[in-house]
Amino acid sequence: MANFKTHLGAATLISGAAATTVADIGLVDAHQAPLLFALGVLGGLLPDIDADNSTPVRLVFTLLGLAAAFEAVFYMLEHYRFSISELCVLAAAVFAAVRYLVFELFLRLTEHRGVFHSLLAVVFFTLLTTSLSYHFTSASPRLAWLQGLFVGLGYCVHLTLDELFSVDLLGGRLKRSFGTALKPFGRDLKATLAMGALTVALANTLPNPQILTNLLSRETLIEPVQEKLWPARGRWFAQWRHPRPRTGRLLVLE
Repeated sequence: MANFKTHLGAATLISGAAATTVADIGLVDAHQAPLLFALGVLGGLLPDIDADNSTPVRLVFTLLGLAAAFEAVFYMLEHYRFSISELCVLAAAVFAAVRYLVFELFLRLTEHRGVFHSLLAVVFFTLLTTSLSYHFTSASPRLAWLQGLFVGLGYCVHLTLDELFSVDLLGGRLKRSFGTALKPFGRDLKATLAMGALTVALANTLPNPQILTNLLSRETLIEPVQEKLWPARGRWFAQWRHPRPRTGRLLVLE
């Protein structure tokens, strides 16, 4: 099984290349690419949230605790008139509940390389990210789908690395961990059914699926990448000698 540094490095490299590509072919503005890159890296770490006391799971629950604490404070500000000290106490209580109590419950209910190391989890987190982005940020349907796809891309990179590290090339054998990452679903029936039900439920919260189809089409993705892969007319770095503003248009898929 690949270690944390390997997962982080691979997710960083592939997400960076993918974010650069979608920006260069006009699917997103250049200023939107860093967020896609960050989501790809996050996706590359997410599968290990079921590993007891791993760096990714601690980081995820710390961020969730902070988000829940601020959300609770904003809710209280809107509906009640608490003092700053009272709001700080409430925020600390919510953070502690999520970071420690919910975290401990999560560890007890999950097993490493269970349902979170499966293709079902890839679909779930892709759709979850898309839905959250579409409903709770100002992201357009196209950008929401791209953000979900980048999380899914990073997730797939992680699972693929785990499978590759399950093969002993020098010894010509498969390790016992082979087949525990890139599997369709988890061995735990209850966990698989729960994630499957949540995935189906997310289907009703997604932006227009036709946009996803358009994003992955040959005309939108493959052909522009082929066109932009090499310098025009074979003139490397010609833009440095004759700079000009980019006139490429963003592809409108909504």
